[in-house]
Amino acid sequence: MGLLALMMALSTVLAACSAHGNATDATGGDGYGFVQQSAGTDYVAADRRHLAPPLSGRDLDGKTISLVSLRGRVVVVNFWASWCAPCRAETPGLAKLARQEPSVAFLGVNEKDGTSSAKAFVRDFGTPYPSIVDRLGTLAAGWPVAPGLPSTFVLDPDGRIAARFTGGVLPEDLTPVLTRLRAET
Repeated sequence: MGLLALMMALSTVLAACSAHGNATDATGGDGYGFVQQSAGTDYVAADRRHLAPPLSGRDLDGKTISLVSLRGRVVVVNFWASWCAPCRAETPGLAKLARQEPSVAFLGVNEKDGTSSAKAFVRDFGTPYPSIVDRLGTLAAGWPVAPGLPSTFVLDPDGRIAARFTGGVLPEDLTPVLTRLRAET
């Protein structure tokens, strides 16, 4: 019985691998050109970048905000939720970096959260940047390899995805990417 289960599992894995064949980007970036830098970090060469998906909505105070309005600046987009433990761990560093890097725009995307919980989170962590509310996760679904929480994307001044971080991100992870992008311009 065990041998039969093993053979079935193996055939499923092999079928899944062959089903994708050449259609899958070898870097795992679904055509976005991500090149793995270190665990949980991907960086895209300038000539291989794609525009970030559209991202706009209301912030936690009900004001409309759009990613397009931030063009011309490097932008850090962070997907988070108040109930997400890794989000809680990374946010103090993101808030500090946002205050230290005034030339960089930071934008949060609050996922599947209640407004009062999200506002308390922003207040408690002193987050100095706005967050778009994505109650159903529909905005996140449009991003390459739909982000789990937390996920952070860094966009170049042209609005193209330059880097992606899966899982919690620290300032020491983001700073080299921001420095690299500044050197490009």
